[in-house]
Order: sequence, then structure tokens, then C-alpha cells
Amino acid sequence: MRKAQVGSRSCREILVGSAISALCAISACGLLDLSLLDLNLPACAESDKAQPKASKQGNENYQVKIVAHRGGKKWAPENTLAAFRKAVEAKVDGIELDIHKCKTGELVVIHDDTLERTTNGKGLVKETTLADLQKLDCGSWYDNAFKDERLPLLQDVLKLVDGKLEINIEIKNCPMNYENIAEDLLKLLADYKYPDKIMISSFDHKVIKAIAARSKRYKLALLGDNIPYDIAGYATKAGATAWNPAFDCVRPDSVKDAHAGNISVNTWTLNKKEEWRQALDLKVDSIITDDPIGLREYLQKH
Repeated sequence: MRKAQVGSRSCREILVGSAISALCAISACGLLDLSLLDLNLPACAESDKAQPKASKQGNENYQVKIVAHRGGKKWAPENTLAAFRKAVEAKVDGIELDIHKCKTGELVVIHDDTLERTTNGKGLVKETTLADLQKLDCGSWYDNAFKDERLPLLQDVLKLVDGKLEINIEIKNCPMNYENIAEDLLKLLADYKYPDKIMISSFDHKVIKAIAARSKRYKLALLGDNIPYDIAGYATKAGATAWNPAFDCVRPDSVKDAHAGNISVNTWTLNKKEEWRQALDLKVDSIITDDPIGLREYLQKH
């Protein structure tokens, strides 16, 4: 009789174990949320439930980075401390910004080489002193709530971010050719304590190559709106470890070619759900967007 009880108990354990395994498998596929069931399941089921959502993309280790384009144009005027501050508070993975060199030699954060679009000033950045630039209103064009925003220096952004996220610094060196801008940037970055969180990018691949010859401390990226015939080879020769293409240049073959040569792919500027979906399917490394919060919410659901 005792033997029969032991046998009966083993059968029940086998049946329960099989049922738990089935539930775990269903949960792993994303078809069932075990937390909704009032079951006292062993750790294996909880472990399956905790698998990252990125596994829905077909690769459990895949995780795309969210980069706020010009600080996040959706929530503040572009390339301002207000925008960068919001990005830090939102804990995005990184920000992208643009630098020019003003008349007195400082590296100023602004996208255009002229002042009209994003300030109440006129003329070229390179022909305006820092003192005059800092008098300009660079927020009212966006919303009157930002009327006190001033053009930031790159060093102001470095101080604000202080290693909390990655900074993608785009050198604006086309069509103008700022003398010694590579040297000026490296000198400014020398005291920054988080070189691993700095990416330097440019459409001027000559300036990227010049920086690569002087320093190996930073990630370097080639910006482009075309597809080089040998992405990895070209990037490597320029000293870059990243390719930052316009999204219409991101195809399965171009991403595959870049990744085969250990070149990351960071694409811009994606603001629509359909673009985000396509970028995830292509397994890009970073999505540069004006809407970081919208992208984060999309990733949480997908």
C-alpha cells in the first residue's frame, strides 16, 4: 500500500511538472503573462517570464539605443540646455548635438551655420563673437516659455550631462572648413571624465580621419546619406567604428555589411512608428529621434 502511494505521488509530480513546462513555454513566446495567474510556480516559470521584450525581435540580446536628436526637438527647442536637461531627466541612452566654431574660437552648439532659423540674430556663426551670440534668444521661436534660452557652449553641455548618457557630437564642417576644429574639440574633451560616452561624427570624413590619427579615446562615426560600396572597409580606413546613415540608406544588406565588419549602425531621424518598426527589424544599433519618449513607449509595447 505504501509503495502505491509513492507511485501515485510521482505521477502527480510528473503531470504537474509537464503542465508547468508547458506554461513556461507559452509564456516565453509572449502568449501568456504568468503574473495574471494566481499560481505558485517554481523559479523556472518566473525566469521565463522575465525574458526581455527584445526577444520578440528574434534575438534575446538585441537592444536598440534611444538617442535624442538635437536633445529632443519634440519637447524643447533644439540644441538648448533645456532640451539636453530633459533628455538627462528622461534617462535616454544618448543625445545628438551639432557644433560650430564662432568668431572668437569657442565651440558653440547650434545646427545651422546661420543664426536666423533658431535665434533672433542674423548672420553667420563664424562671423559672430561669443559675447554677441550669448545675447541672442534661441527659445522663443519654439515657444515663449523658452524665451530665456541662450546658445550653449559645448563645455556647458558636457558639464550638464557629466557622464549620465552618451553624447554624439556632430562636427559641422561643411561647406565651411573651420580651422583646427579637430584640435579644439580634442583639447576641450581632454578633461572630460567619460571618454567612453563620447561619439564624434561628421559628414566631413577627412576631419574624422584627422581625429582618429590623434586620439583613440572616442567612438568615431561617419555620417552619410549614401551607401559606400565597402562600408566596413571604408569606415576602418577612416578610423571610425560607426556608420550614422540617413534612414533611407538603411537596408538589410547595408546593415549586414556594417555589422560584419564590427561597425555599428546609428540611423536618423526616425519619428514615426512605422520607421521604428522597420529599424528594429533591421537590427540597427541606435535610433536617433526627435521623440525619445514616444520611441521608448513604442519599445515597451513591442
